[in-house]
Amino acid sequence: MASSPKTYREQISNVSVVYNVYRIVLPLVLLVTYISSRETSQLGVLAPNLFVQINTAYAIYGVIITFFTPGSRKLLQNQHVLTGMLIGDIFIVTMLIYTSAGVGSGLGLFVIVTIASGSIMIRGRISTFLAAVATLAIIYSELYLALSLEDAPNQFIQTGILGMILFTTSLYIQTLTDRIYKAAELAEKQASDIVDLEKLNNEIIQRMRTGVLVVDSEHRIMTMNSGARTSLPLFLGKEIDSQATQSTTLPSALEEQLSLWKINPNRQLQPIVVPNSNKQVQLNFAFLDPNTDSNIIIFLEDNRQIVQRVRQMKLASLGRLTASIAHEVRNPLGAISHASQLLKESENVVEEDQRMIEIILDHCDRINMIVEDVLDASRHDDTSPSKISLNDWLPRFIENYRATHGPCDDIDYSLEGEVIVNAITGQLEQVLNNLFDNGLRYSKKLTGKATLQVIAGVDTKDDDIQPFLHIVDDGPGIDEEAEPLLFEPFHTTEATGTGLGLYISKELCEANQSQLVYSRTDKGKSRFSIYFSHPKRSML
Repeated sequence: MASSPKTYREQISNVSVVYNVYRIVLPLVLLVTYISSRETSQLGVLAPNLFVQINTAYAIYGVIITFFTPGSRKLLQNQHVLTGMLIGDIFIVTMLIYTSAGVGSGLGLFVIVTIASGSIMIRGRISTFLAAVATLAIIYSELYLALSLEDAPNQFIQTGILGMILFTTSLYIQTLTDRIYKAAELAEKQASDIVDLEKLNNEIIQRMRTGVLVVDSEHRIMTMNSGARTSLPLFLGKEIDSQATQSTTLPSALEEQLSLWKINPNRQLQPIVVPNSNKQVQLNFAFLDPNTDSNIIIFLEDNRQIVQRVRQMKLASLGRLTASIAHEVRNPLGAISHASQLLKESENVVEEDQRMIEIILDHCDRINMIVEDVLDASRHDDTSPSKISLNDWLPRFIENYRATHGPCDDIDYSLEGEVIVNAITGQLEQVLNNLFDNGLRYSKKLTGKATLQVIAGVDTKDDDIQPFLHIVDDGPGIDEEAEPLLFEPFHTTEATGTGLGLYISKELCEANQSQLVYSRTDKGKSRFSIYFSHPKRSML
C-alpha cells in the first residue's frame, strides 16, 4: 500500500471510512429489525440472546475503530492489520448466520459485502484467501447445524452457490481494482508530468529576456515574468511590488498601443521609446483564447535585439554581395586599369590624352577602394563574440595602431574604472581603425597635428550599466546640415573617399548590439561614441 499512487491511497482510505460506518450501521439495523419483527423474522431464531450480544458487540467495535482509535486511517492501510480485521468480520457475520439457522436467513449476502470491500482495500491474492475463509466458515456453520439439530434444513446447495458468488465477487473486484490502480497510477504520473512541465515552462518564461505579461479585459496586470518586471518600472516611474502585481494598471504608453491593436490586430505597431532612456521596445499582443474576448498576453521585446538580428542578416547578405562584386566588378576593372596603364606608357599618346588616361586610372582606383571596403566588411573569421577588458585591450590596440598606420602625433587615452565589453574583436578593430583614421586626418587638417583623445568608461545612469568608448578629435567638426547623412552609404565630404567607412562601422557596431553615435563635446569638438551592451545582458 505504501508504494501505491496517492490518488489510489485516497480512494482506499475513503472505502475504509465507508466500511467502518457499515460496521456500525449493519448491527444496528439487524437489532432494530429483530426487535420490531421478532415473531415473524428468522433473525436470531436459533440463539436470540447470542444474536443480540453479537450485534451489540459488533456495533461497539465499529464505533471504537471509527471514532476512538488514534490514527485509524493509517492503521487500516496496514495490509496485515486490515486482513485480520476482515477475517474477524467474516467470523462475526458467520456467527450471525448460525444464530439465524443458516444461510436461508439471507444474512450470507452481508459476507459478499465484506469480500467485495476486502478485494478493494487489499490488492492481490489475499482477497481470494478471504473468499476461501468465508466459504469454509459458512460450510462449517452449515455442517454444525446439520449435526446438532434434529430437523436441520438442507441448505448445502445454497451454501455452495454462496461460496461460488464469494469467489466470483473476489475475482471480479480484484480485476476491477487492478484497473482502478493502473488508472490512478497513470493519472498521477500524468499529473506529475504536467506539474513538472508547468515548472519548466514557468522557469523558461521567467528567464526569457523578452518581457511577458498578462492583462485582463480592463487592462489590469495579472501576472508577468522577470523581463517585464524590469521594463515596466521605466514606464511607470516606480518599482513594482511583487506582492501587489494584480493591482497594477498597464502604463498609458502600452495601453494606447493595446487599444490600437484591438481596433486592428493586423496593424504593424511601431516601437515605443522608453522614458528617460535611449531604448526602444517592440510590442506584440495575442489573446490567450482567440475565440473569446479573453485575457491578453503582451510581449515586450528590446528593439535593439531585433535590430541586431536584422543587421546580422544584412551583413550576411552583404557578404554574398561582395562575392558577386569581386567577380563582376574587379575583373573587368582590372582589365580597364591594365589597359589604361599600357596606353599611358605608349609613345604615340599625345599630351592632351595623357590627362584623360590619368582620370581613368584615378577612378579605377576609387572603384577598387569601394570594392575593398565592402569586402572588408565580410572578411572576418572570428564571428563569435567574447568578453574584452578595454583596460588591457585598448592600450595594446593603440600601440599597434601607432606602429602600423600613418602620421600619428599623439593619441591620449584614459580609462574610467574597469570597462568590460562583449564584442567580436576583429570587427571592433575595424571600427576603431576607421574612426582613428578619420579623427587624425581631420585634426591634422585644422591644427597641423594628428591628435586624438580616447576615453573609455561605464555609464550607470538610470541603473542601466552601459560601457562606452569616446573618440574625440581636434578637427573642425561635422556641419549640422551633414549630420543626418553622416552614416549613409557613399556619403562623403572628401574627394578621394568612398563614403562607406562610417556606414560599415555603424553596421558592425549594431551587429554587435552596440551603438555608434556622433555628438559634440562641451568645447565643440567632434566626438564619436560607441555604446556597448553590458556583457551580462548581451544576446550575442
